[in-house]
Amino acid sequence: MKNRKKVLFALPFMLLVWSLQAQIMNIERRRQQFDTIGWFGSTEWQLIAEQNSKRYFTFRTLNTIERQTYKRNFLVLSELRFVSGEGQTFANSGFIHFRYTYKVDEIPLDSTRSLKTGNFLRWESFVQQQYNALLGVRFRNLLGTGLRFKIVQKRILSFFTGITPLMHEYEIERTGKINNDLRLSTYAALNYKADNNLTLVMAVYYQPMWFKAYDHRISWEANVFTKLTRKFDLIINLNYMYDTNPPEGIRNHVYNILNGVRYNF
Repeated sequence: MKNRKKVLFALPFMLLVWSLQAQIMNIERRRQQFDTIGWFGSTEWQLIAEQNSKRYFTFRTLNTIERQTYKRNFLVLSELRFVSGEGQTFANSGFIHFRYTYKVDEIPLDSTRSLKTGNFLRWESFVQQQYNALLGVRFRNLLGTGLRFKIVQKRILSFFTGITPLMHEYEIERTGKINNDLRLSTYAALNYKADNNLTLVMAVYYQPMWFKAYDHRISWEANVFTKLTRKFDLIINLNYMYDTNPPEGIRNHVYNILNGVRYNF
């Protein structure tokens, strides 16, 4: 009953952006970095009103629900961001992401033999829908499957890499141009827990298009979490993205710095 209440508590936040259709979405800081079984979740909110020479309004929410079992992990993420002022919209973006991960304990070689993986191999699949008016993306749908490798997982340090050989991308740009492409997606992620109150999570993604390696995207993200209380964290987020072929009128380099508070349940 307690777990059901946690899910019901988070559902309104998920439904808020369920109908929404950002460039590379870095999910490493949003998933659990350990093998504890159970339900997990968090919600982050930012609501800022400011007036100096002009009046500005900022709203952002990021929500996570995760179910971890011994062999399976189910992860649902959503985000909505809106910034406006004096009749202008400076940022309007959102996404929803679902990911399924399965722990591969052994690989069959034939009818009598199998290869033990040593608990380092995962198979995962994902689907994502997003939009980002500021980056010229009216709608983007991603669908992919691949492998995740646990290189190191200690109490204070964990390191993962992953590869998605085929990621299908369907995109409608602000101009109406439609892109229907296949990409390779690789990533590396580091999680360092200095103590019980300070955690650093970094990840880098590389996504070239198949048969057109010059058309690629690179994303780097760093996050610092500091505990305020048992349930609340202070967050500092740095994000940098480079796209060799962005939508028309959009620059190749994009970065942002965010800070906020996260509630863990």
